[in-house]
Amino acid sequence: MKSAKILAFIVGGLVLALLIGVLLVSLLVNPNDFKPKIAATVKDSTGRELNLKGDIKLSVFPWVALQLGPASLGNPPGFGDAPFLSFNRADVRVKLLPLLSKRLEVARVVLDGLDLRLVKHADGKSNWQMDEKDATPAKPAAPESGGPALKSIAGIAVTHGRVSYNEYVIENLDFETGAISSHQAVPVSLTLNASRGIAGETFALTAKLNVEDNADTKDIRIAALTVSGIVDRPTGTRLHYELATPQLVANLDKQTLSLPEFSLNLGAAKVTGKLAGTKIVDDMHLTGSIALAPLVLKEFVANLGIALPKTQDSKALSSLSLGSAFRYDADGATLDDLQIKLDDTTLKGDIKVGLGKTESVKFKLAADRIDLDRYRPPVGSTPDPKSAAANQPKPKAPADTSEPMMAQGTFTLGTAHAAGLDFTNLLVTVDMKDNVTHLHPLEAQLYGGKYSGDLTYDARTATPAISMDEHLSSVDLAQLLANTKAKGRASGKANVNIKGAARGAGADDIMKTLTGHFDANVANGALEGMDVGYELAMAQALLNKSLSTSVPNTHKTAFDAFKVSALITNGIAETKDLAISSAVIKVAGQGTINLPTSGINMTLLASVMKTASTTTVEIPLKVTGTYTDPSVKPDLTEAAKGELKQKAVDALKKHGLDLNSLFKRK
Repeated sequence: MKSAKILAFIVGGLVLALLIGVLLVSLLVNPNDFKPKIAATVKDSTGRELNLKGDIKLSVFPWVALQLGPASLGNPPGFGDAPFLSFNRADVRVKLLPLLSKRLEVARVVLDGLDLRLVKHADGKSNWQMDEKDATPAKPAAPESGGPALKSIAGIAVTHGRVSYNEYVIENLDFETGAISSHQAVPVSLTLNASRGIAGETFALTAKLNVEDNADTKDIRIAALTVSGIVDRPTGTRLHYELATPQLVANLDKQTLSLPEFSLNLGAAKVTGKLAGTKIVDDMHLTGSIALAPLVLKEFVANLGIALPKTQDSKALSSLSLGSAFRYDADGATLDDLQIKLDDTTLKGDIKVGLGKTESVKFKLAADRIDLDRYRPPVGSTPDPKSAAANQPKPKAPADTSEPMMAQGTFTLGTAHAAGLDFTNLLVTVDMKDNVTHLHPLEAQLYGGKYSGDLTYDARTATPAISMDEHLSSVDLAQLLANTKAKGRASGKANVNIKGAARGAGADDIMKTLTGHFDANVANGALEGMDVGYELAMAQALLNKSLSTSVPNTHKTAFDAFKVSALITNGIAETKDLAISSAVIKVAGQGTINLPTSGINMTLLASVMKTASTTTVEIPLKVTGTYTDPSVKPDLTEAAKGELKQKAVDALKKHGLDLNSLFKRK
C-alpha cells in the first residue's frame, strides 16, 4: 500500500513537472521571434510571401491555444500584388489534460475575415496551383504511431468571409457548425451573398442542415436541409427561392445517392420530385421524377426579367405545368411518361437525348389540340418588309464548329388550327441528320379530304434548300379557302399536287425561287365573284351595238370540272391547258401567275352553247388583277375580229366558196 502511494506521488510529481515546464516555455519563449523563420520556410517551399502582420499568441493551460492576428499569403508571379489569401484572426485551442491521455478535444476553431482570391488566366494557369519545381513528392503514409485520437471539436466558424473567382464573388460568408463528434448529427448553418459581375444582380443564400457521418455504414446523411434566399435581377425584379428535403443519404464506398423527396420553390414555380443514384463516382446513373405545379407563365418569366413575345390572343402563354420520370447516365438523358400542359394543349410522350460526340434526340410525342394562330404576333406588330428597319443588315453569326444534331421521331396531333386552316389526325415523322431535315410521311385530315406530303430542308449551305412533294385529295375547296384572302372565291371537291424546289430562309425567298410543277382538278364547283356567262352575254350585246343584256349577273360560274397544270419557274407559274367545263360553258385558257406578288395575267376563250344542238359562240376574256381578287373582262378587240371573220365565212358560203378549202389549195 505504501509503495502504491509512493508511485502515485511520483507520477503526480512528473505530471506537475511537465505542466510547470510547459508553463515556463510559454512564459519564456516568445513565438513572435519565429515569424521571420516561418515566413522564410513558406517562401522556400511555395515561392510566395507570407506576411504575419499580427502577433502570434500561445498559451498552454488549461488549453494549448494558438491565435494568429492579421496574416496574408501572396500570389505567385504574374498574378498581381494582391494577396492570394488573407485573414484577420485565426484561433485554435486544444484541451491539455485530455491530450496527455491521448485524447484530442478541440475547442471552437475560428477563422475571421477570410479573403480568398482565386484567379485563372486564359492560358489555363491559376494562382492556386503550385509550380512543378516547388512541388514536393508525396511521402508514403507513416504507420500509425498511437498518436492522440480526435475525440471532438466544439465547432468550426468562418466569419466575415469573402471568396472570389475571376468575376464571381462570394461576400458576407458566415459558416458555422455545432459540436463535431462520432455518431452524432452536426448542425451546420451558412449564409452568403454572391454576384457574377453583372450590375444590379445579386444572390443571397441561407442554409441550414444536419450532417451525420456514420463510420460503420460509411453513410453520409444530411437531414432537415433548407436553402432559401433572394435573387435580385438587373431589371429590378426580385425572386425568392427555397429548396427543402427531409433527408439525403450518400455512400461514397458503395457509390450510392438517395434523395427520396425534395421541393423547390422559385418565385411562383413549385417543383417537387425524387432522385436516386448509383455509381455516382465512376459512372453516374440517376433516376427519379419531377413535377411542376400549374403556374401563370407570363408572370413567372416577367419576374425572371424575360419578356415573352406578344400574341394575338392575350390569354396565350398563361398556364404551364409538367411532370415526368427521368433517367440519366453517360450516354444521355431520358424523359419517360412526359406530360406538359400549356394553356389548353396537353403533350405526352417520351424523349431521349444522347450526349455522345454527336448530340441526338429521339422522341415520340402526342398532343391533343392546339391553336397556333393564338401564339402568332398581333396583326401589324411585325415590321413592314419594305421598311428601313427590316432591311438593316443583320450581324453575321459566329461559325458553328459543333457536330450537327441528329433527331428522329414522330409527333401526332388530334386537332390543330394554323394559318387559318383546321387539321385533324396530324402525323409528322422527323429524320434530321447532317443538317438535313426530312419530314415524311406528313399526313393530316382536313375539310373532308386528306393531305400528304414529303418535305426536305437542307441547311448544309449558307442558303437553305427546300424540296417538296405535296398532295391534297378530295378536299372541300370552299372550306379550305374560308380563312384566307381567297375566301368565297371557289368551291368544289379539289385534288391538288405540287412538286418543286426552292432556296431561302423565309417565305418570300421561297416563293421567289420556287421551281417545279403544279396541277389541280376540281369537280362540281363554282368560281365565285364572277359570272362568265354574263360577261359573254355582255360581250355579245356590245358587238351587236347594245349596252345591255337580259342575262342576269349571278356573280358565280358553276362548272362540272376545272382542270389546270402549270410549270413553275422562279416563282412564275405558266399554264397552257386551263380548262373549265359545264353543260352550257366551256373555257380554255393560258397565261401566268406571279406567286410572290399574286399577280395574274391570263387569256381565256369561252364557248357558250346557243342551244343544246347548235354551234357555240366563242368570246375571248382577259383575266388580270390578283388570283385572290381577279378581274374578268371580255376582250372586245379580239371578239370583234372573230365576229368579222365569221361574217366573211358566212358570205363566202352563200357564193359556194369554203374559206378553209381556199387555204388548203396551194
